[in-house]
Amino acid sequence: MKISKQAQAVLLITTWFTKPAKNDPKPLTPTEWGRFALWLKEAGISPETLMTSDHAMNCLNGWSDRTVTPDRICNLLDRSAALGLALEKWQRAGLWVMTRSDEDYPFRLKSRLKYDAPPVLFGCGNRQLLDRGGIGVVGSRDAAEGDLDCASMLGREIAVQGYSVVSGGARGADEAAMMGALEKEGTVIGVLPANLLRDATSAKYRKGLMARNLVLVSPFNPEAWFDVGNAMARNKYIYCLSDAAVVVATSKEKGGTWKGATEDLKRGWVPLWVKHHPDRDSGNAALVNQGARWLPSAGIIVSSLLAPGEPPKTSPAEPGLFDNDIPASTPIQVRESSPQPDYDIPVVSIEYKGTKVKPISAETKQLPVPGAGVLDSLTFYEFFLHQFVALTSGAPVSTDTLIEKMGICRTQLTVWLKRGIEEGKIKKLKNPVRYQSADAGQKSLKF
Repeated sequence: MKISKQAQAVLLITTWFTKPAKNDPKPLTPTEWGRFALWLKEAGISPETLMTSDHAMNCLNGWSDRTVTPDRICNLLDRSAALGLALEKWQRAGLWVMTRSDEDYPFRLKSRLKYDAPPVLFGCGNRQLLDRGGIGVVGSRDAAEGDLDCASMLGREIAVQGYSVVSGGARGADEAAMMGALEKEGTVIGVLPANLLRDATSAKYRKGLMARNLVLVSPFNPEAWFDVGNAMARNKYIYCLSDAAVVVATSKEKGGTWKGATEDLKRGWVPLWVKHHPDRDSGNAALVNQGARWLPSAGIIVSSLLAPGEPPKTSPAEPGLFDNDIPASTPIQVRESSPQPDYDIPVVSIEYKGTKVKPISAETKQLPVPGAGVLDSLTFYEFFLHQFVALTSGAPVSTDTLIEKMGICRTQLTVWLKRGIEEGKIKKLKNPVRYQSADAGQKSLKF
């Protein structure tokens, strides 16, 4: 696994690599790292300088902190051999490492947690999902059968309506919601408190990972066993990666679900909804008394769970820490689809009701975009066909390629492909399964 010198320094300072011995230095917590990294930035010192310099202690002149001492920093940096062995092991298991300075580090975490955002994230699967937001679904590990059914239903419904499920991967309501979404080929973000290395190779997640519909992520060592403190700490990451959250079941004033939900209500990260419970003394009812809202019992429209009419949230202006570290004041945009990626496709012109759409630009490598007047007349399905023709006029493509190039969820793609085939506008080829415009080879397509 090749990572930058800066990322290596951050890992050395903030991460366990093996089971700690009695006198091993304790890595910095996210809060400790936040204030140390801010001092490094203000002093004009990059983290990798501490690794390459023979006089790291001299670089720390002027740094004074009650718990983060220069000796502690130097002892943590003196673990390069352990880091190398750990990276090799994690790479063999298909894991990746992300630091705050990576361009694709989730901007929601930075904006909402500021310098308390985890300095390192370990993960496996489609890391692009981390930046798309979604609906958090959480609940008790010992949820009743009806609550598990509700969590599974929510997962399926969120997926069908084109949103991601964000949850904690724990048995019970969390797992039910995640598996419900994956059953519908929806996208899922699992924020794990422990055992990432084990779960990355688990049979239950294999299909979702291979289909790039799932990302498992953890701010803790991938080999760490379950720890109550870590489980409590990871709750805020579930909320901060989401755009709204639903509590299926919780005990009153105890447990991780309760703590995470009340922290969200206090911080105001995302709108909080709660499954209806008839008992006025239940934990669910207590959350509503503190400001949460009852989840509709039927006919849930996922978009209505988001904060209505609110502008994108921002936080007080704060600089990024190091190169490529996006400022924490970056607005949070609730995305319903991913940005259009760059790729090479052949030139083709599209005609809609007598109005020709400009061809693909060879310079920008972007799909052709209809003029304003035409775009106003196109339905989403018609615009999908417009993009599909451009992508497949040269050669048939697979569903995975369409998902990647068009930034569309698998469930919606399946619906539109089926409709296009029935209307004779799309051809399905087999061995292997691929799709192509029925008018491939022609210069234009009329709707």
